[in-house]
Amino acid sequence: MTPVKNKMILSIVLIFVGVSMTILGIVFLSRSSEKISEDIVTPTKEIPETIPDKQKGDDFEKYIVQKFSKIYFSIVEWTGDKYVDGMYAKSNTNPDLTLRFKMKDIETDFAIECKYRSDYYKNGVEWCTEQQLQNYKTFAKDKEIGVFVAIGVGGLATAPEELFIIPLTEITGNFVNKSFLNQYKKEKLKDSNLFYDYQSGRLK
Repeated sequence: MTPVKNKMILSIVLIFVGVSMTILGIVFLSRSSEKISEDIVTPTKEIPETIPDKQKGDDFEKYIVQKFSKIYFSIVEWTGDKYVDGMYAKSNTNPDLTLRFKMKDIETDFAIECKYRSDYYKNGVEWCTEQQLQNYKTFAKDKEIGVFVAIGVGGLATAPEELFIIPLTEITGNFVNKSFLNQYKKEKLKDSNLFYDYQSGRLK
C-alpha cells in the first residue's frame, strides 16, 4: 500500500474517531443537563394569604356580636350590604347591627356600626365616608336610638389588638385620630364582654 493511501486511510479514521467523540460528548452533556435539571428544585414563593375587605368586615361584625351576652341582648337587625348594578336595599345605609337590650322591665334598642382596620393610617382611622356618616346620623335621629361605632385595629378581624367603642354623637368627621380613639379604648379586651348602660346610654 502506497504512503499516500496510508495517509488517506489514517485521515479517514481520525475524522471518524473525531466525529464519534463529538457525538458522544453531545450525548453526555445532554444527559448531564437533564440530570441537573431534575436535581434542581425551583423554590416556590409563598404567596401570603389575602383576605378580602368584605370578609374582614363580616368577621369583625361576628366578633362584636359575640361580645354580647345572649341573656341580655338579641339581634333586631343585621344588614347584609348586598347590591347589584348600583341597586341596594335602603337598609344597607343603616348601621351594621341593631341590638335589643332587655333586663327585667327594661327594654331598649341601640345600633352599632362596625369597622375593622389592619393598621392606623396617618396616625388615625378613616372609618367611613362623609355620606355614610350623614346616613348614620339620620338613622339615629329617625329611629331615636343610640348609635355607636365599634372600631377594631390591628391583629385579626376575628381578634383585633385594640377595640374602641365610640358614641356617634361624639364623632364629628369620617376620620378619627389616635388621641381621640384612646378615650374610648376597651380595656381587658380578651376577658370582658360589652354591656349597655341604659341609664347613661353608654356602651361599655
